[in-house]
Order: sequence, then C-alpha cells, then structure tokens
Amino acid sequence: MKTQNLLFVLTLFLIPSCSAQQPNDILLNLEKYFPDSRYLAAIGEGDSKSEAEKNAMAKLALIFESNIDVNQTLNEHYSELSYDDNSSLTYEAQTTKRTNVQSDQKLLNVKFGNHGVDNNGNNFAVAYINRSETSFIYEEKIANNNSSIFAMDNSAELSDSKIFKYAAYNKASEMMNENIELMKQLSIISPNTSNFSNEISKYETIYRKKGEVANSIKFVISNVSNKNVVNSLTSLFTSKSFKVADSGDFLITSTMKFDKVDLGRKETFYNWFINISVSNAQNETVFNFEKSGREGGISESAVFARTKYSANESLRKNFITEFNGYLNSLLGN
Repeated sequence: MKTQNLLFVLTLFLIPSCSAQQPNDILLNLEKYFPDSRYLAAIGEGDSKSEAEKNAMAKLALIFESNIDVNQTLNEHYSELSYDDNSSLTYEAQTTKRTNVQSDQKLLNVKFGNHGVDNNGNNFAVAYINRSETSFIYEEKIANNNSSIFAMDNSAELSDSKIFKYAAYNKASEMMNENIELMKQLSIISPNTSNFSNEISKYETIYRKKGEVANSIKFVISNVSNKNVVNSLTSLFTSKSFKVADSGDFLITSTMKFDKVDLGRKETFYNWFINISVSNAQNETVFNFEKSGREGGISESAVFARTKYSANESLRKNFITEFNGYLNSLLGN
C-alpha cells in the first residue's frame, strides 16, 4: 500500500512538470523537432491554443516578409513588376500574448502542431511548412496560373477589340501578380528552385502590352456638372493608363444628386445618389455604376459636406472594382 501511495504522489508531482517542460523544450530546441533543412517553423505563445497558433502564424509570415535568402535578381524583377501589389503585414500585440496578422499574402500548406501549456497557463503552438511537400504544391499552382496567363495573352493577340485586349491583359496581370507572390514565397521555401527568369521576362512583355493597349483607349467625360466627379473619374482612368479626351472610344455620362429628407426627427438628413453610365461608339450602354446612401447629423452644413464626401468616396473606392467586373464579363468570367 505504501508503494502504491508513493507512486501516486510521484505521478501528481511529475504531471505538471512534464506539461511545463514540453513547450519550453520545443521553444529551446525548435531546430531539433523541425530542422531547417526540411521545415520552416515558428513557435507562438498565447492565452489559448488558437491565440498561440495565430501568434505562431504571424512569426512564420514574418519569415516571408523579410525575403531572406531570396535571389537578388528576382527581387529586382519583383520590385519592378509588382506595382499593383498592396500587400501589407500587421504584426501587433493586442496583449503581450496575442498577435493579429493581416496580410494579402496567403501561405499555402501551413500546418500546426506541438501544442502545450506551461505552469503559468501560457499556451504554445508551432506553425510549420514542410519544404519538399509544399514546394510541389507551389510549383503546380504557379504552372496552372501560367497556363491561364499565356492563354489570356494569346486571346488578346487574336482579338481586334481594344477593350477585349485590355480585359485579357488585365486578367493576366492579376494572375501574374499572384504568381510573383507565389514565386517569392517558393524561393524561400525551396531556395534551390528555378529562378523563373523565363516567366518573368514574359510577364514584363504582357505588362508592357497591357499599358500600350490601355493608352490607346480614350474615354470622353460628358454631361457632368460636378467637378468632383470629373476629377475623380479622370484620376481613376488615368491611373490605369487610359486616356481622357474630347473624343474617343467610350462616352461617360453621370448624375449625382443630394436630397434633403424629412424623417420626422430633429437631426438633418441628406440622401445621395450617383449614376455613371459608360457607352461605346454604337451608343450602347456597356457598363452602369450606381450607388446611394444617407448621412445625418445636427449641423446641416456638416451633414451636407459629409454627404458629398460619402458620394465621392464611394465613387473612388468602388468604381474601378465594378468596372473590372465588366472587363471580366467580356472574357466570360
């Protein structure tokens, strides 16, 4: 009986000790469990398992953001070609143990393992990528994207329509931007992989053709009394290398209204409405953009100013996105 009691006491003593040592052992010996030759790995800490995994994912993402071991020539190409890249990474602690990651960059085949809790209740988790397994996934995705990219390039070459050519090159550009990010990630996952110089050279040609076609397409902004609308549309189109001229391929007409409304309350309210129509040379409406909203408050002058701002902000934020939807529809997407 004494022997059994002694074993029971020893068991109680050892259980918390093991749980405390497990995460610390991984933290101190990460290379032992996830050797760099086979894995990319990071350990995270948090108040819960999910928080620890988020923290580990954040640290793993930072490996890619640092561009360690990336071929310098490729880096220069990426800098030149990724002009539409809006990737951002936010790595901020909500508390000392909680980390939030926000990035347009998406890592493929990330797995989690080796979760543990120490004596203080701190959770630990490892986020890792198997290099050989994941490199195959990346190579396959890049190859599939390239098939679509070069098919779009071929479709553009065979078309006589400038707007269809642009739509095809624009779609190809989106996929090329995605592939550039995948190539950057793959060069870190598998440093000995192909440098993709042949693909990069073809991408440069497609980007150039997209710019040349865009520069040949002219938009005429007509029947617009609101200067803010004219300025916003001009800025949006020229940012995509289109021309705004007195005569051209497409005619743009616009209506923007601000109406004071009585909602039976002491505050002042204004509704706003905007409609932008794009017509081709045959006077056919090919694209229509329409948005509306309402603003309210105590000061009428402040409400009216905010109403005009909201309408113009909606135009600036949403028009190109929806216009891209029209372009994709030309491709059957």
